[in-house]
Amino acid sequence: MLPPVAPFLATLGVPAIVTRPAPHTTPIPTTGIWLEDRGDPQPFGTDFHLRAPRRVLAIPRADVPELPTGTTIAAPEVKGGPVKTWQRDHLAQPVDPQFWEVIVKETQQL
Repeated sequence: MLPPVAPFLATLGVPAIVTRPAPHTTPIPTTGIWLEDRGDPQPFGTDFHLRAPRRVLAIPRADVPELPTGTTIAAPEVKGGPVKTWQRDHLAQPVDPQFWEVIVKETQQL
């Protein structure tokens, strides 16, 4: 049995609007949780290579049934902060099956 996600979202979450590409372009209001990047497994001997930090946002699967390539997410980095637009880069292997773990990149919205 999995724990309820509502307490985590209420405590750690930031408001987010998920917009998927056509034909499902209706914005979906939800709550996301910024996670620490666990990184991808690296081959032996690459421990000291520089790697840019990645932004990881957990989105409840109950709110957003799919996150295809081309999805954008409008969310602040911290509660009450300015809203930024993020582009889905790829999906990470989630620790909790109730969430998508989305690797995002900040984008310039015109």
